[in-house]
Amino acid sequence: VPWSPLAGGFLTGKYARGDTADSGRLSGPNPFGDSKFAERNWDILEVLKAVARELDRPPAQVALAWVMARKGVGSTLIGARTVAQLESNIAATTIVLSDDQMQRLDHASAPVPGFSASLAQPGVRRMVFGGHGVAGWGERKTSTTSAR
Repeated sequence: VPWSPLAGGFLTGKYARGDTADSGRLSGPNPFGDSKFAERNWDILEVLKAVARELDRPPAQVALAWVMARKGVGSTLIGARTVAQLESNIAATTIVLSDDQMQRLDHASAPVPGFSASLAQPGVRRMVFGGHGVAGWGERKTSTTSAR
């Protein structure tokens, strides 16, 4: 079940790139990382708004429709504060995104490997394990993961 599909309100479209990080409910640091007012997040929001304009729907509805259209998603959590927000969120279930729109949203929001992802590289793993290869969870032993 996806949690916070609207990124705490950021994907509603009510914030603009020129807003200062000290304005609105999302001001200040994000407890899960940097401020939501990061360049990467603005880029994602621009693609979301473009798709929303094509469909003549609010960005929040398109964001929810995208989440619900993802493989393996049977439900999502919403955090509507008002009846109008709840009704708008429910209306997202009527949106059908085209393959092109899905691909654009997927591409814009694809996770970027961070520092910790580099620790999974075979060379780093061999160094950490004293020259021995160690298979991670779900990996099959191969010549690069088996101990020598």
